[in-house]
Amino acid sequence: MYSKQDIFLVTGGTSGIGKGVVSQLNNLGASVIVVGRDILKLQSIKKEMKLPENIFCEEQDLAKSDNLDKWILELSRKYGKLKGLVLSAGILEILPLNANTLEKSKNLFEINYFSGMQLIKGFCDKRVNTGDNSSIVWVSSIASIRGYGSISTYSASKGAINSAVKSLAPEIAKSNIRINALLPGFVKTEMIDKHKDVYNDEFINMMEESYPLGIGEIDDVVKPILFLLSDDARWITGTNMVVDGGGSI
Repeated sequence: MYSKQDIFLVTGGTSGIGKGVVSQLNNLGASVIVVGRDILKLQSIKKEMKLPENIFCEEQDLAKSDNLDKWILELSRKYGKLKGLVLSAGILEILPLNANTLEKSKNLFEINYFSGMQLIKGFCDKRVNTGDNSSIVWVSSIASIRGYGSISTYSASKGAINSAVKSLAPEIAKSNIRINALLPGFVKTEMIDKHKDVYNDEFINMMEESYPLGIGEIDDVVKPILFLLSDDARWITGTNMVVDGGGSI
């Protein structure tokens, strides 16, 4: 259980895995700064929560990573020092090689990777984090360790997360901050509905049969994130934790 003084920041908190993390942290009594691009969605999330008074909505476009390190410092001054950071915001673009462009690749990396790095930089400022087993969890994907057609740039952006986490872990450990990446497999989220032309019923049934434990629900990913945030994971850092129902084997 947490108290209202335990403050977490969650990006991508208005849908999918991010929303699940926000909900569960709120149920445990923590305060959560929910970051998203749509203020109406943010306000709607607040109303849905068990403890709405512990939810703080912040509208921010992560497609522009400049000054996000300074922005998170402003948030800590506004709400208090942060105990944890969950980087769940991200986009998936179905881009075959012949349809990809440098501009599209840069935009995807800006949201999936560079914005996260800037937020981590800011979070590691001693004025921002509690310095008491503070934890960062960055949501990656098994697409970073498996080959899937038409998402090479997306896979590369997630691979960059995996490598950055391993390099950052020893650097920030001296500040009592842990960092881990979580690599989910195929999970039923709003992203599936957005790409129904690809993720149709036939595709989903195929994935269900190919995963030894079947495809996952959002809660299957949220629980490991909560574990990595908690003091129970105090001796875990620099890992790329695969949570995929056996999909990557």
